[in-house]
Amino acid sequence: MQRLTRTERQENNRRLLIDTAERIFGERGVDGASLDDVASAAGLTKGAVYSNFGSKGDLILAVIRHRLQDTTQAHAFQQVLDDPGDEWARLDTWCDVWVDTARAGEQASYARLLLDFMAYALRHEELRTQLREVLRPHPEAGRSLIPRDSGLAAVDAPDQERILLALDVGLSVLRLVDPDDVDPELYRTAVTALVGSPRAHKDSSQAAAQKDTDRHKVQQKQCD
Repeated sequence: MQRLTRTERQENNRRLLIDTAERIFGERGVDGASLDDVASAAGLTKGAVYSNFGSKGDLILAVIRHRLQDTTQAHAFQQVLDDPGDEWARLDTWCDVWVDTARAGEQASYARLLLDFMAYALRHEELRTQLREVLRPHPEAGRSLIPRDSGLAAVDAPDQERILLALDVGLSVLRLVDPDDVDPELYRTAVTALVGSPRAHKDSSQAAAQKDTDRHKVQQKQCD
């Protein structure tokens, strides 16, 4: 077997620390675990932690960035955004990814960590600022998820992202508290309620067009 280079070993250690940190901090809480605990659980030295991350906050922020950018779920979401096909089908596929991930239980540990770290960061201004930047909407990074003929399309793109993030985090937290009664399909239900459906918007457009036609006829009669 070919030996790994120093750079490859460092990258493997970094990934191992990120995965381990999500599990350890998710189980014990941000205040309930230390970098020593993470290093021990990962089978690495504390020096290996500090050669990659300057503090507990830096490590947890790396976990959040990893979740948003480098996981299977993140890649699946990006593939949905990159799909040039029907906008309504794209939105439905996005909901499929969220629901399937939630059913598989892959969000639970991260949701616990994110909830706890948000409270932790609020007590540390520098971390709060960094977390704000990590979670800040970046609509220019890809195609908008919201169909252009939907009711939510009138909302600015950054606020569209904030609404979907709030729904994501909120339902993930509720599932931690009551996993039996909070069905992941509630995410799709909420998105549909906010955005509408293709049929609803088609009917609405037709009704608006008919209303304009009727108004025009009335105006013509008045002129005659």
